[in-house]
Amino acid sequence: MNSSQLPLFDTSTATGSVYKAGDYVKLRRKPAVAAWVKRGEVFRINQVHPINGSLKFWNPHINQWDFLYPEEVKLTVEPVVGEISPAAESIAEPVVGEVAATKNYYNSDEGYSGNGWLESHYKIRVNGKQHSINCPEIGCTGPYYSYRWMERKRQRAKYCPGSKCPAVRKALRRGEPISKILEIINQ
Repeated sequence: MNSSQLPLFDTSTATGSVYKAGDYVKLRRKPAVAAWVKRGEVFRINQVHPINGSLKFWNPHINQWDFLYPEEVKLTVEPVVGEISPAAESIAEPVVGEVAATKNYYNSDEGYSGNGWLESHYKIRVNGKQHSINCPEIGCTGPYYSYRWMERKRQRAKYCPGSKCPAVRKALRRGEPISKILEIINQ
């Protein structure tokens, strides 16, 4: 190659990525390339491509490495999963369900590991139609609870009466299997 010619691809210029291996990123939107991942999920970066800045991560939904682009994610803190005091449980309940959803990694033999989570929502009527919302507003009713769990790649839900919620929460903390929790709800 003649030294006066420019190479077809300039590999000496690297994008100055703000991300590095080991960072945790949260998806801002559904990515164009990565399969089965959704907005709001948190992943740990394994590598950053030096040329185009793409982020390599382990995709638990398909059990293989996948890529995200910097414009699809934002930096976040490491997800924390642990015990919550009973007083804070009622305040933090929607967040707990969201964290549990991101932590139920797909295992091709047994479906999603974990025993599910309890999620609350409210109902409101707008123009004669009933809608479900996540936070209370004036004129809404609730809270209503639903027990949610993963079966393979599908999220399942079952209405949980308010009177059964303490028993379901206790069973979730003990790590009871999904079948036992459904028995509690159906009693």
